Amino acid sequence: MTKMNDNNQIEDITAKAELLENVSEDVEEINLAGYQVTKAELFSHTKEPAITVWENRVKFNMACLRKFPGVTHIQILIHPEQKRLIIRPCKPDAPDSLRWANGGGEKELKNRDLLCKIFAAKLFDLMGWDKQYRYKMLGKPAVYNNEMLFLFKLTDFELFVGGGKKGSYLPGDWRDYFGIPAEQHDDSYKIDLADGYITTDRV
Repeated sequence: MTKMNDNNQIEDITAKAELLENVSEDVEEINLAGYQVTKAELFSHTKEPAITVWENRVKFNMACLRKFPGVTHIQILIHPEQKRLIIRPCKPDAPDSLRWANGGGEKELKNRDLLCKIFAAKLFDLMGWDKQYRYKMLGKPAVYNNEMLFLFKLTDFELFVGGGKKGSYLPGDWRDYFGIPAEQHDDSYKIDLADGYITTDRV
């Protein structure tokens, strides 16, 4: 019985070795230099975590809230030079905490408008945005000292005209490329909160 099992194992190992050998002959080794990681904004992304900014308010969608189960308060951090926005979960009594969701406890969390005329004005001024439009940015997970955060690149926006879903537009210079070069992609989402980030005033 043992000898039969040994023979079966040998046959199995031999078969896997032949499979790998055949695969290696057909697979082309490539260099990612010159490739671009296509931006998610170029695809349908209604269920992706996002922030939308109006001239007098901001709102995080439900997909964003689901990334931080049970979290009712956050801090918003801005890097004026890199034009990035970070949300950081915090306790309700933390300095500059903002309630980004209704509910909590036994009640289901629901997203809410954060009224912030002054903050929005500062953001529109920083980005050179037009106040007749609203701007939507997708978020990506980020880590700082083992702390889970969410990062939004303010330059990677989708612009909406009018109310509802009348029309949306992407930055004009995106016509020239699909996304960030592959070799730079991972580094583009690395953050250091000690490098230029500031917390916002209460909104």
